[in-house]
Amino acid sequence: MTGASGAALYDGRTCVAHTGQGVPARTARRNALVVWPEPLGASNQEVLARLASFGGSLMAAHAREVEAGARQARLLEAKQRLERMVAQQERRRSRASHDLRTPLMVMKGYVDMMMKGTAGALTAPMQRYLDRMQRVANDQGALIERRLGRMVDEGVEDLRPLLRSAFLPAARNGRVPDVTMTLPNRPVAVRGSRESIELMVRTLARAVLDRGTAIVVRVEPAEDLGMWRLRVDARGGKALPEKTQSVLRHLAQRLKGGLSLPTDESSGLVVHLPADDTVPVSVEQHDG
Repeated sequence: MTGASGAALYDGRTCVAHTGQGVPARTARRNALVVWPEPLGASNQEVLARLASFGGSLMAAHAREVEAGARQARLLEAKQRLERMVAQQERRRSRASHDLRTPLMVMKGYVDMMMKGTAGALTAPMQRYLDRMQRVANDQGALIERRLGRMVDEGVEDLRPLLRSAFLPAARNGRVPDVTMTLPNRPVAVRGSRESIELMVRTLARAVLDRGTAIVVRVEPAEDLGMWRLRVDARGGKALPEKTQSVLRHLAQRLKGGLSLPTDESSGLVVHLPADDTVPVSVEQHDG
């Protein structure tokens, strides 16, 4: 606008920006653009109103950027605080593991020496007691490893949802599969790589659903302590291809489990998966 010697942008009574000569005048309006000397004419007043609205939008955008920056700073601070907590917990875990392993290794060493006859001949009761001590020491060492060992992978806290989603699709190749599933009424926690566990289940499900007419899936604790048994029966289906068998066997070995293929005596395919006893068991009232 010709003739104006200064301008100021107000947010209420606060002047957020001004330029030119002179002192900006006060205003009670929330967002206002004031120029001086004040221009005459309705057209100039309309232009001023539009510029004031645009200035208010700019201030709101600036306020959002400031708030976003402050929120980002708070998130960064929280992240750094969590990293410090994790590092502290890791140091405590390592120290606790060392403090528990050291006396256990000493006890196992003395037991081994006595069982080798270093302290003299052993009677039958002494041998029985030493066998029990050695077994308990080995179990305690395995427990320390599971509870205080460095976590490589989080595993799967409950295998049941993955089994349902893999074996119970709405339809497959234009037909609804006939699947009967029997699952425990508690979480099926599995140790190992989550990716390997999911690949194992989905590869197995895809293979049997493509070939079997009636599928029976059952999960139960195995006789071996610390293992789950996943049994899959595909009645009326074809044998699994060699390539699929090789993939399943490789995945089972990677998970430190086992795979048993169908035989003449048993038509079921059995997968043994390592159970994770560090996951709390919350008993549910419904069966899978």
